[in-house]
Amino acid sequence: MINFQLNPQTHSIEFEIHPKGEQGPIKFTVEKYELINEGNKFFIEISEMKTNREWMNIAIENFLPSKKIELPAKYEKLIRLVM
Repeated sequence: MINFQLNPQTHSIEFEIHPKGEQGPIKFTVEKYELINEGNKFFIEISEMKTNREWMNIAIENFLPSKKIELPAKYEKLIRLVM
């Protein structure tokens, strides 16, 4: 991971990774997210995510329709700080 920015006020996230074999970094922009606490589980629900790779944007739309991802329990303290 090259860069990571979390903005709890606007509920946005930006990060860049440079996978082996890629010519340049891939930038991810989560324009809106929500942290959800359901019982003793935490989830992040992503409203819209874009990258600087068109093929990856298509894959996200087609293969990540719900965009609700369970977060590992070991990050509970960190998640509570952000909430």
